[in-house]
Amino acid sequence: MIYEKPNWTYRTNRTNWSYWSCCRRWISVLVIAAWAIIAGIGLLDPGIAASAQGASGCVDCHSKQKDKPGQVVTIFQTSAHKNVGVGCDGCHGGDSSQADKAKAHSGHFIARTDTSATLEMCGQCHRQPLEFFKGSRHVAARPNAPRLDCAECHGVHAIGAPSESFRWPQFCAGCHGLEYLPQLPRSFQEMLVLADDLNDGLHRLAAKGRGPSKELVDSRKEIRHAISLIVHQTDMKGGLERIPHILELGTKLKERITSEEKQ
Repeated sequence: MIYEKPNWTYRTNRTNWSYWSCCRRWISVLVIAAWAIIAGIGLLDPGIAASAQGASGCVDCHSKQKDKPGQVVTIFQTSAHKNVGVGCDGCHGGDSSQADKAKAHSGHFIARTDTSATLEMCGQCHRQPLEFFKGSRHVAARPNAPRLDCAECHGVHAIGAPSESFRWPQFCAGCHGLEYLPQLPRSFQEMLVLADDLNDGLHRLAAKGRGPSKELVDSRKEIRHAISLIVHQTDMKGGLERIPHILELGTKLKERITSEEKQ
């Protein structure tokens, strides 16, 4: 069916304004009505309501357990994944809305993964870093040889929220500088120290009850992204050329953090 555009004529601007005002009012009414219908469905359907509110079956169960299973919940609560709304089922699969263990662990549930599965799991969201990593020197040249995966460096449940005692230079020195691996270049070590200093500065602001400004957070993200491009690709040639600029950006950011601390 073809609808022809009506040939409406408006004599004055006032008439035009009245017409479009009326249209806007009806559109608003329709939007509100649609929202009310969706909200009503969510209230009537427990499955939809649970999904919208963020089911916590995993947290409810594991928080009641002792030792490591219970500690996992505490660790996860401070993670970057938790802050952006990624739940347990985002990585492990299963059904987090279920209270029964068998039902919660049904379907495509993964408790623990090997190296290859870990890379693919993380790569579902972090596709570009995974592609860089697969072409890096951190991946073993021989099949089935020991190699790093995402969790080896970033952790499992404490993603983005390492302990205050964690230090990147010491962590990387656990491999680099031992036996057949040479020590990391001095500028690279300075860059790792910088990453720790920036984390410490933002933590100090948070400890004082003053969260860092969006400008500071965005600047830190820019620096972390620049560092990740070097590390995930193990780009020691082109990366070393970019490190001075990263150090310059980091030094300026440290000064701004210090300035906010004094306010």
